[in-house]
Amino acid sequence: MSRWQFLRWLEPRGVLFHGSPQSGLTVFKPRAPHDLSADDFSKRTGVFATSDALWALMYALRDRRRARRMLNAALQVQQAGGWSGTGYFLSLAPQPDVTVTRGHELLAPGVVYVLPPDGFDLMPPYDWLGQGRVREPHLLCPHPVRALMAVPVTPADFPLTVRLHDADRVDAHCAADPWGFPWLETPS
Repeated sequence: MSRWQFLRWLEPRGVLFHGSPQSGLTVFKPRAPHDLSADDFSKRTGVFATSDALWALMYALRDRRRARRMLNAALQVQQAGGWSGTGYFLSLAPQPDVTVTRGHELLAPGVVYVLPPDGFDLMPPYDWLGQGRVREPHLLCPHPVRALMAVPVTPADFPLTVRLHDADRVDAHCAADPWGFPWLETPS
């Protein structure tokens, strides 16, 4: 069983996940994130976690020394019969002095921490212009949280494609259209 499959196995057992490139963490303290999202929830100060292990894996594997920026998503769209399956997106922008041809080259070993769900608030569903009603497995706790377990992961554990983008171009698109995620195309 791969590590990401093990993490997926943990999902229905009522735990949450936090991905980090840093090993040896035991307590997570609230922090203010750097976030380009248009929603207010993602900008709150707290300990962030997700109920989706694959999404946490994205954060664990990002090589912060070589990747300047990360665009990512794990979301469901409301449909007539309920919610869609989760759609994923990951794109990394290399640092100006880094040359790569594949997004996976900007991944490095990291850790997915397993957290207790106590004290976490789930991000409420919201309306995304052009997409409809969406929800993300995004949770936040305003208090410190002690990890239950740490699962080391490597780039080989990540089963999805990693795109590449230009950070300056995305920043300009984001400023022009905050709801235009993933900002990879020219805004109209």
